[in-house]
Amino acid sequence: MNPQTKIVVFGATGKVGTHFVEQALQVGYQVRAFARNRAKLSQAVADKIEILEGDALNSADVERAVADVDVVVSCLGGTGKRLIMQTAYNNIMTAAAKQPHPPRCIMISSVGLGGTSWLIKFMLTLIAGKGAIADFEKADRRIREETAVPFVLVRPYALTDKPGNGRYRATQKQNATFMQPIPRADVARFMVDAVADRQWDGKLGVQLGGKK
Repeated sequence: MNPQTKIVVFGATGKVGTHFVEQALQVGYQVRAFARNRAKLSQAVADKIEILEGDALNSADVERAVADVDVVVSCLGGTGKRLIMQTAYNNIMTAAAKQPHPPRCIMISSVGLGGTSWLIKFMLTLIAGKGAIADFEKADRRIREETAVPFVLVRPYALTDKPGNGRYRATQKQNATFMQPIPRADVARFMVDAVADRQWDGKLGVQLGGKK
């Protein structure tokens, strides 16, 4: 772990992003939080980080956010009528590729995408809607097709709000689709660990589940 590592976090005020920011600070990383509304960050956290307000759908805002960082972390998620994933992830990867030294990008997607499981993708479509899953699928593909930026593609299974235990099961085996539900705090733990751990870099994607 290099305490000088600077990380920008997209979705820093979300359920996974909040855990990531707190855990990254505990490790000692420098954190820049990118958020549409800085007021959603707790004051205790806000005093310890750099905050940049903006919209991930605005390419200029995203370019400002990724400038001079070592790692980009996205905990974004598009739900309901706000289908942001394809545009946001294209903005992030494009901006990262423009940097003199492209930062590593650690990006949340979903199990069931990228051909990992047609059954889970079908189930997700029934739950979230065809448009939302199609948006995630396009964002997932955009990451996998990137050639100029090193990335970790994180596909968590069955997120919960239960307390985390700091443990998880991670695999790049493409048939390991049915896993234990995983607390959002433990998804954040994997992403914090992945800042320094390069074993997950690459196009296959990491399927992530809980571990007792």
